[in-house]
Amino acid sequence: MRVRRIRNKILGSVILIVVVSITLISVLALERFSSILENQALKEDLIHVDQTADQIEQFIEDVTLYAGNMVNDELLQSFAKRNSYPSVYEEIKAYQQVVVQLTKFNVLRNYLESSAIVRNDGKVFWSSLYLDPYFERELGKSWYRDAIGTGRKSGFTAPHTISVSSGDQKVVSFYIRFAPEYGGVLLLNIRYDAIAKLFDSLAPSFERYAWMNDGGSTYLLNRNMTHSISASTQELTDGEVTVHHQRSGYYLTRSFKETGWSVITYTSKGRFYRLLGYVVQYWAIFLTLCLGLCVLLFLPIISNITRPISQMSKAMKMVSMGNYNVGLQFRSNDELDILRTGFQSMLRDIELQIEEKVQQEKWKKRVSTELLLAQMNPHFIYNTLNTVIYLSRKGNNKAVEEMVEAFIGILHDAVKLGESGLFIQAAKEKELIDHYVLIQKYRYIDKFDLVWNMKEEMESVLIPKSVLQPLVENAIFHGFAELESPGLIEITLERTEDYIILKVRDNGTGMDPETAARLLAGELPTTVRHTGPMKHIGITNIRERLTYLYGDAAVFKLDTNEGDGTTIVITLPLKSDVIIESG
Repeated sequence: MRVRRIRNKILGSVILIVVVSITLISVLALERFSSILENQALKEDLIHVDQTADQIEQFIEDVTLYAGNMVNDELLQSFAKRNSYPSVYEEIKAYQQVVVQLTKFNVLRNYLESSAIVRNDGKVFWSSLYLDPYFERELGKSWYRDAIGTGRKSGFTAPHTISVSSGDQKVVSFYIRFAPEYGGVLLLNIRYDAIAKLFDSLAPSFERYAWMNDGGSTYLLNRNMTHSISASTQELTDGEVTVHHQRSGYYLTRSFKETGWSVITYTSKGRFYRLLGYVVQYWAIFLTLCLGLCVLLFLPIISNITRPISQMSKAMKMVSMGNYNVGLQFRSNDELDILRTGFQSMLRDIELQIEEKVQQEKWKKRVSTELLLAQMNPHFIYNTLNTVIYLSRKGNNKAVEEMVEAFIGILHDAVKLGESGLFIQAAKEKELIDHYVLIQKYRYIDKFDLVWNMKEEMESVLIPKSVLQPLVENAIFHGFAELESPGLIEITLERTEDYIILKVRDNGTGMDPETAARLLAGELPTTVRHTGPMKHIGITNIRERLTYLYGDAAVFKLDTNEGDGTTIVITLPLKSDVIIESG
């Protein structure tokens, strides 16, 4: 008990000294700080206004230079100069060329809504291919007449509204005259929001601000600014920020050369008092932190030892439950710090090993799939070449050429398998299957036919590679093996809002339930030798690949009856990462 009382006395004395010292120093500093804060706030406001003004001047300069480049374009100069054409068709044709050129210029500046050429004869040609007299009527309004009536070579108009295809659009137009030998005027319609956005960058620093025209007499943008601004406040100096002190605060004004624009901001003295309130709050927080620090510095030494041990115990318990996302925040600069470093290093090693294991399993599964696909069937090569030799001896050169081209297409796809990945465009898969079917039809003349039901929009859809070909092969060698009349294979590719549907149907002999079960298990009848281009990929392999690529979302359905053909339907989810939209 004696130790506890001495500790409390020392702790109380330290707290009292800290509170009295900080309070006296803060009172003395606050007096001086208030004037410094006001001057500093004014400097920051001046910098902010200057920075905003510089951005606006850069914008004005960019518009002026860009418009100057446009009026120097030979195509636009030629069009502005010529007031008559042999026919209306020739004029519209020339107008179309101008529309293309204006559009090219428009897209290079995202603040441009549109542009137009006004010829000397008063006709207006918009950047959109319109011959509506609406645009000529627009030029009769005050926003254009007042601006062009100044006689200046270029300048900005007052904000106005134009009707475009998307609705009414508020713009500020910039006009520039072509050289006298060409005549005419180029108009650039600048989105009002693009300019207003520059002025709105003042919002974080100022309670009120405005964008004005006509030497400060007309509001173009008003953000809470009063309409009763004194005449002295409206006194402007080009290129410099002017400060106008008032009893309740101060105004900052800045004008822009040759545009008649100006920006006016207002800051009240109440803002400084609010800032001082923040200082008092900061002082209270600082004092509280100091007191808390004093208490923490006099805690028993044993708490500094048990706290790290407690953290490590909790961390180990979380790791034992499978949560490796833990961390130890203490710094003891002793043996416990070494133990903490070793523990965190061990966690990083475990997480790295788990990640490497997962990646290895994915890699093995992918490689095993690609190796299975990449093995060419020697029986297929042997039979194909034998057929080519047979047809060559018969003098059927056209058939030989078709078979060789089809065989080369299959070989080329097999060589590029590793590069193309696990998915292929439906059109490319159709081409490979057509190559395979062409070869088999020369070997089994009049034995079967293949029909595709696939719309053009499906050709660019990505589907799993080598899923359809084994199903076609099964139909040829199992469905038509005992069929006397020619068989028919029908492949259908469809797409719904959320799914891709692959369907392979044949009118072969079909299967009884037992044989169908064997086929689903990857077993083929031993009476038929597989002669496909790749080593056989059974139904089980196909289903495993679909599960690997799509999880449980892939559906594989086999519908067959003995003597009634076989239909296999594969339903795959529409995934954005494996679909390429055409167009």
